[in-house]
Amino acid sequence: MARDRKPVKSKGGRPSREQAAEINGRILSAATTLFLKRGVDGTSLEAIAAAAQIGKPTLYARYPDKSALFAAVIRAQVDAAMPPITGVAETATPAARLRQVGRAVIEGAMKPVPLGLMRLYIAEAPRHGALIREVDRLGRQAALEAIAGALAGAGGADAIDRAHVVAAHFLDMVFVPHQMRALLGDVPDEADPLHPTLDARIETAIAAFKTMHLLPAE
Repeated sequence: MARDRKPVKSKGGRPSREQAAEINGRILSAATTLFLKRGVDGTSLEAIAAAAQIGKPTLYARYPDKSALFAAVIRAQVDAAMPPITGVAETATPAARLRQVGRAVIEGAMKPVPLGLMRLYIAEAPRHGALIREVDRLGRQAALEAIAGALAGAGGADAIDRAHVVAAHFLDMVFVPHQMRALLGDVPDEADPLHPTLDARIETAIAAFKTMHLLPAE
């Protein structure tokens, strides 16, 4: 049986806020690893408690059932999968900013853990449909805001509106098909028009946006 680590307690006898956050982080990390390895059905709360080195009462006090813990895992991963957007030069052209930020967002989602969790979400959709749809919406919104924010820069309302349109099209034209091929384990091939490289997808999208006058010609 797993035993709780013995964190230094606060004066009131309970773990401090920082200690509680550390325990919760261990729970989510253990749950993520086991869900990816065994699937949701194949993972017990007892196994998660043991992997997190906590007692079952500690786990149940935070997550009364596996569905609640699964929901917490996927919400946490939405935030973790979104890379910090830094180093975007205001003097760069909109196309250059789109290349930089769009690539960063997609590459963050293509890492092993986010990609593995996406496969798990798809498998769990029949039983957790509402939750999976919510997470998909949250993830898409986070990606859209990151890309649109970089595109708009310090522009006004018109620039922001246009940036959101471009970002939404970018997700549909580049992110979604690239992610789908990755989920299937299909390696990009410059000679394969059905699965070009990420850079090729981005350049095709940028050319289309310029044709539609959504991005200025350089």
